[in-house]
Amino acid sequence: MHSLRYISGGESVPLDGPVTVSGTAAGIRGRSWAYSIGYRSLAGVSRPARECSLSVAFADAAEADRLRRLADRDMRDGTPGRLEADGWEQRCYIVKSEVGAVFGGYHSAELTVVLLDGVWRKGHTVAFERLTAEPGDGGSLDLPYDLPHDLAAPSPRDRFDAGEWGETPLRLVFYGPCIDPSVRIDGNLYRVESVVPEGGHLVVDPLASPRSVTLVNADGSAVDVFSKARRGDGLGGGEYIFQPVSPGAHEVEWDRSFGFDLTWYEEEGEPPWS
Repeated sequence: MHSLRYISGGESVPLDGPVTVSGTAAGIRGRSWAYSIGYRSLAGVSRPARECSLSVAFADAAEADRLRRLADRDMRDGTPGRLEADGWEQRCYIVKSEVGAVFGGYHSAELTVVLLDGVWRKGHTVAFERLTAEPGDGGSLDLPYDLPHDLAAPSPRDRFDAGEWGETPLRLVFYGPCIDPSVRIDGNLYRVESVVPEGGHLVVDPLASPRSVTLVNADGSAVDVFSKARRGDGLGGGEYIFQPVSPGAHEVEWDRSFGFDLTWYEEEGEPPWS
């Protein structure tokens, strides 16, 4: 493991040195599936939360206390932290610490970690810009005829590649000003019937617990607009705001009157070795 840290809110505690060391962090590697065995078949296949051990050595008492306080706060408040391993993340709780050797300013501990998501994720963000070209500024074709319109230049980016190993959730951030922002990807319409003001943005987060659709105003105030998101007939219905996309390249269709960020996630059963 080249890098490992525990993240809680806006704080993080490095677990890969120099004062807090987890070595190879072998305890959080590995993977498991839950299933039931039928007649020549498996049923109920899923990746549930799992408990694992993480050996850590502390050479700085203050950092050990900081990790303990953050982990205990997350347990008390029911707000999981995150482990980030070489850029891959998973929600987790640190539920136990058993102290081993103690001497001088050094001590070792065996942490019991509950990994909640069943997979590790790495996000990749692609920005799609609004079309701002005006006639005559070089961003559009000014026709030599008295027509009520000119030909606007196409957006420089209207597609993305979503990896190759399986479906991936999408996190969307729509930037204001815009009204009822919507995009169509992989045959699904992602639409929120809400007004996003100038300087504000709207976040569709399928990985939040629970899933969320939030309007953030220019002053930083947040409004829950989950009820304004189109959910159609649910998963696979063609208008589901949290629909994952299939592997491969995808065209992105929208009216280009607003900009947005799209984050797709690689998912792995354990942090990759390569």
